[in-house]
Amino acid sequence: MAYLNTQVNELAKNYCMLVHTSGKKEDHAKDFQQIMNLLGVLKARADKKFSKYLETIFELAEERFPGHEKEITQYIVDHINQSDVVVMNSDTPKNASLYRRATSPAALFTVAIGGNIVSRGVTFDNLLSMFFTRDVKHKIQQDTYIQRARMFGTRGGYLKYFELHIPEQLYLDWQKCFVFHQLALSFIRAGKGSPIWLEDRRIAAVAGASIDRAAVALDSGEMSWEMFTYEPEIDVIAADGGDPSSRLTALTERVGDDALPAHVLAFIDRFKLGPQSIAIHKSTEVGYGSDQEQAEIRRTKGFIATKDLEQDRFPDAIHHIKVFRNRAGQARVFYKYTPEADSIRFLKNLKQPGP
Repeated sequence: MAYLNTQVNELAKNYCMLVHTSGKKEDHAKDFQQIMNLLGVLKARADKKFSKYLETIFELAEERFPGHEKEITQYIVDHINQSDVVVMNSDTPKNASLYRRATSPAALFTVAIGGNIVSRGVTFDNLLSMFFTRDVKHKIQQDTYIQRARMFGTRGGYLKYFELHIPEQLYLDWQKCFVFHQLALSFIRAGKGSPIWLEDRRIAAVAGASIDRAAVALDSGEMSWEMFTYEPEIDVIAADGGDPSSRLTALTERVGDDALPAHVLAFIDRFKLGPQSIAIHKSTEVGYGSDQEQAEIRRTKGFIATKDLEQDRFPDAIHHIKVFRNRAGQARVFYKYTPEADSIRFLKNLKQPGP
């Protein structure tokens, strides 16, 4: 904030830091006391800890904004009295103006501390820093964490200065929530039948009690579409060593959008980690399962086994495309997303939406 107001902004702006460590009110009280103690030291130059704190600030500023460390440190010392710490939980008064001090910061240095109230759709303007360590003991729910993302607000021109302090595993889980959510939305927007939601051993689509088991099918971690007539050209595309995104486009043109929808390709392209993250495998003839499963090329347990991922050949792949064909010459394209060794499954709503 000190850098922005001394080097970037024409006029000084107020910014907010969000501290979200727990849903427990006693933890919020501890966070509040720690922050007030820190601010108290910086406001009292006679405090024996003042020099040490100032030295730490100077070193951090020198590391992040070399050449501006003196000006940044001086700005903090000169303006630290313009600070405000707001606790947002059920113990605080239900006063809109109190919370607005945090969501639309009224002081240069504003710190918001909160739990469940913060998690349920509160938006913070000028949120510049976030200390988020609150984790869950069980699966994290997509609907909850997507809603929590509202707290980030809109950051516009200062986005590159935003800092998020978060445990690595929680960050990866949250990122995966958005990947799963985006793929589900792509199906809805494409109008390809009932919505499909993804979950794995760490990510749940919604709370278990919210799922009507009689109306939802739970599939293995594979996605497939309409059947088509197999042609040898499909394996020529798979064997080609060219750009995988271009080959996927060629495959869609060969088998048709109903067999490999373009919106899936758009999703893969958006969430790829370089060309090496996409694997297009040679087709395989289905030789197991019941006669009906072979005829329909559908199987509850799925078709893509670990050996089909060809991890020796595609060690960095997270998007896998493979065609399975039967003896009658019919085939299906299967897609599997494997960001790690998790078992991903798809929840399909069997009830068609009403008009």
